[in-house]
This record gives sequence, structure tokens and C-alpha cells, in this order.
Amino acid sequence: MVHVQESPVVVIALHPWGPLGGSMDDPHPTTVCRTLGKAGCSTVRFNFRSGVGSGEASVADVRGVAAWFVEPHEGSAPLATQVLVVGYSYGSIIGAAAAADIPQCVGFAVLGPPLDYGWALYVLNASSLRARAARSAGRPKLVMAGSADQFCSERTFSDFAAELPEPKKAIYLQNVDHFSLFRRLPQALTEWVVEAFGVKDIQEFGRSGAPAGVRSPADT
Repeated sequence: MVHVQESPVVVIALHPWGPLGGSMDDPHPTTVCRTLGKAGCSTVRFNFRSGVGSGEASVADVRGVAAWFVEPHEGSAPLATQVLVVGYSYGSIIGAAAAADIPQCVGFAVLGPPLDYGWALYVLNASSLRARAARSAGRPKLVMAGSADQFCSERTFSDFAAELPEPKKAIYLQNVDHFSLFRRLPQALTEWVVEAFGVKDIQEFGRSGAPAGVRSPADT
């Protein structure tokens, strides 16, 4: 589901684990696209080709979608010059890892990361994916989970947030479970974008994107 607008930014929203019914129609990626689409950003959500295995095929999917936006099409200008990756559940760790391979990525958000089950969801590849997520110095990051999350304990959440370099913002919501984060996303994403990218409001981010001072993976 692609929505192209006159913005330098494309937001790629990623869904939970497909084998258990996760899809681009989950309320988390749809809320992400609705919130940042209203701000003027281009948005895209899609179904991973496969959720079974190490997660590397899903990482490749994210890279491919980003490339479609930031590379020229038959001589025309790219549809976007900056990429913001926002992943939920299974897609959160996938997106954080993929961000390291996307030179135009200006930041990423990790929503409800299923860290306590990473060994199963990513077939013993979770440590590699997390290591790539940590290659993000200079790029804003949001990490968000609830205290009632069924797949991520408070200690695991804190350890993961500590692995990530600055700049970052960690939000741990009391009495919120894994499946209810979407209700808090509009406010959380809006506040994070304004704070992290130094813009007056989220609409300014949609119009102008991240400032030149935000570093890409190619700079780290």
C-alpha cells in the first residue's frame, strides 16, 4: 500500500510475524502510515514475502522497498531522498537491522520488539540483527514497549535500549500489552519526530525532512 506525497521523506511501516497472522493491515503499521501520512510524508506498508527463517529475506524486502523510493525511475527524480523505518513486533528488529543497509535512512522506530522470543522468530539470528541495529550512531531512534508486553520483559527491553547508541528515546508504558501499542502511537511518534529532528511540528518534518546534521549509515 503506497501513498506518494510531495515530501523528501518516505516512511516504511513493518508488520508483525506473518505465520501467526501478521500483515500490513495490522493496526500498528496502519496507524503509523495514517499518522505520518497526515504530516505529509510518503508512506508504504507491505507484506513480507516470508516470515520463516533467519529474517534475512525480510531485511532484503525492506531494502528493496527503500530502493524503489530513493532510486531514479527511468530518468525521473527519486520519489524520496530520506527513509524513516518504523517496525512493529517481528518487523521492529527487521527494520532496525535493515536501516544499517539503507544509506538514506535518517532514523528508525522499534515498537513492541519480541526480544524474549528472538531466538525462535529469527532462527538463532537475533544477535546478528541486533548488532546491525546498533550500527546507528547519530541517527534518531525510538524504542517503545509496554509493561504488560507478552513477548518482551522490562529487563530485556532495557538491555536492548542500552545497546543502541545515541540519539535515542526509550518509552516504557505501564499496563500496556503487546497488541495495544497502536493506541499510543500517534502521540508517541509525533513527540519523538519533533524532539529528535528539531522541527517545529510534525508537518514541518513532512515538508522538509530531517536536517542535514542527521547522519546516515554511510557516515558512521
